[in-house]
Amino acid sequence: MSAVGEHERGVNARDELPAHSWATHVGPGLVSTATDNDPSGVVTYSLAGAQFGYDMLWMCALSYPSMVAFQLVAARIAAQTGKGLTLNMREHYSRLLFYLAVTRFLVANILNIAADVVAMGVGAQFLWHGSVPLFAAVFGMLSIALQWFVPYARYARILKWLAACLFAYVGVTLTSHPSWPTLALHAVVPRITWSADYFTMLLAVLGTTISPYLLFAQAEQQIEEHSPQAGIADRAGSDRQLKKLRGDTLIRTILSNAIGLFIMAAAALTLHVSGHGLVDVQDAASVLRPLAGGYATHVLGLAFIGTGLLALPPLAGSAANAAVSARDRRAGRQRNRPVARALLVVMALGVLIGVALTLVPIEPVRVLYWSAVLNGSTATPVMVMLVLLSMKRSAVGDLSAHWTLRALCWLATVFAGAALVAEFACKWLG
Repeated sequence: MSAVGEHERGVNARDELPAHSWATHVGPGLVSTATDNDPSGVVTYSLAGAQFGYDMLWMCALSYPSMVAFQLVAARIAAQTGKGLTLNMREHYSRLLFYLAVTRFLVANILNIAADVVAMGVGAQFLWHGSVPLFAAVFGMLSIALQWFVPYARYARILKWLAACLFAYVGVTLTSHPSWPTLALHAVVPRITWSADYFTMLLAVLGTTISPYLLFAQAEQQIEEHSPQAGIADRAGSDRQLKKLRGDTLIRTILSNAIGLFIMAAAALTLHVSGHGLVDVQDAASVLRPLAGGYATHVLGLAFIGTGLLALPPLAGSAANAAVSARDRRAGRQRNRPVARALLVVMALGVLIGVALTLVPIEPVRVLYWSAVLNGSTATPVMVMLVLLSMKRSAVGDLSAHWTLRALCWLATVFAGAALVAEFACKWLG
C-alpha cells in the first residue's frame, strides 16, 4: 500500500505521507510539463532564445531520445532491485566517488529550490505587488505545508491549471508568424558557437532539460507504484509495468521538450529579433506581451507560482532520499521517518537561502540561470554512474537495460562532458 493510500485511510499518516507524497504518480500531462519546466527552466530557455536566437533549439529536439532513455534506465534499476538510485550507487561504487556525487547533487537541488522560491516571490509580486522576500517566505512555507499534509496528486490537480500558462509561449510563437522551415532546421541541426558564453548557456539548458533530480525521482516513483517483490518474481508483470512506463515517459517527455522549444522560440522572436536582450524579470515577462498584452506579467507570475509549487516536491524529495541513503541502508517503510525529517531540512535550507537571495541586490534572472548552470555542471558524474550501474548484472540482473538505451545514455553523457570541457577551455584557456 502506498504512503498516500495510507494517509487517506488515516493509518500512520504523519509517518508515511511526507516521505513519498512528492513521488505519487499523476500521469503524463500538465504536471509533468511543469515539473520539467520549473521557473529556473523557463528563465533559462528564455535567456537562450534572447541571446542566441534559434541556435539552441536543437537541444530540446535532439535531447529527447536520451531523456527518455535515462528515465527508463532509472526505472529499470528500481524495478529490479526495489531500491532507489542512491542506495544502488552506494552499494556498487567507492565511498569517495559516491559521497562526491551525492554532495554535488544535494547542493544543486537545494540551490534549485532556493531559486524557485525566489521566482515564486517575484511571481506573487507581479500579481499582488508588495514585498518579494515576504512572498518568497510565504510560498516556501506553503510548499512545506502542502508536502507534509496533502497528497501530491490531490493539490497537483489544481496547480496544473496554473502551469497551463506555459502554453502562452506556444501562442506567442504562432502569432509571431515565424519561418517554420528555418525553425525546423534549427531544431534538428546543431549550431555551435565557440565561446564561453555559448557553452555556459549550453550547460544551463542541459541542466534544465536532463535534470538529475528527475532521474532520482523516477526511480523512487517506480518503487512507490509497484511492489519490488512482484517485479522480481514475475518477469511478465515487470515487462507490463515497464511497457506502461515507457508509454507515459514518451508522452510527457515530448510535451515537456516541446514547451521548452516554444519558450526558446518565443524569446528569439521577441527579444532576440529586437536586439533587446533579457536582463531582468520584466524582460522575461515581455516575451509574452504579443499574446497577453498588459497581462504579460500576470501570466508569468502565475506560471512561476504554479510550476514552482509543482517542482519543489520532487526536488526536495529526491534530495532527502539521497541524503538518507548516504548513511542508511534501510528500504521501504522503515525509511519514511528519516526521509521525512531530511525533506523538512532540505526544504528549510532552500527556503532560507531563497529568502536571503531576495534581500541582496542580485537580479532574480541571474539566480535562476546560475542554478540551471550548476545543474548542468553536476549532471555528468551522475549520468556516468547511472549508465555504468545499468551495465552491472549485480544491480539489474536479467532486467538489464537494452543496448540502445545504454547507447543513448552514453551519447548524452559524452556530450555533457564535452560541453563542460569546452566551457572550461573557452573560459580559462582563451
